[in-house]
Amino acid sequence: TRVEELRTEVRQLITSTTEQVAQLELIDSLEHLGVAYHFESEVKRSLDAICTSTRGFEDLYSSSLRFRIPRQHGYNVSA
Repeated sequence: TRVEELRTEVRQLITSTTEQVAQLELIDSLEHLGVAYHFESEVKRSLDAICTSTRGFEDLYSSSLRFRIPRQHGYNVSA
C-alpha cells in the first residue's frame, strides 16, 4: 500500500512539473534510481512534449539533458 502511494505521488510529480529542465532532471533521477520502468507511460508523455517543443535551452547543462535523455529512450534528436 505504501508503495502504491509513492508511485501515485511520483506520477503526480511527473505530470505536474511544467518546466522542461525539471522534468528531464526528474526522469534522469528516476533512471539513476532504477525505478523509471514503473513510470514508462508518464516518461513517454513528458518526452513527447519536450521533443515536440521548439523552445530552446539557455545553458549547456539543459541542452545536454535535452539531447541525452530522449536519445536514451529512442527518440531521434538532431545534434
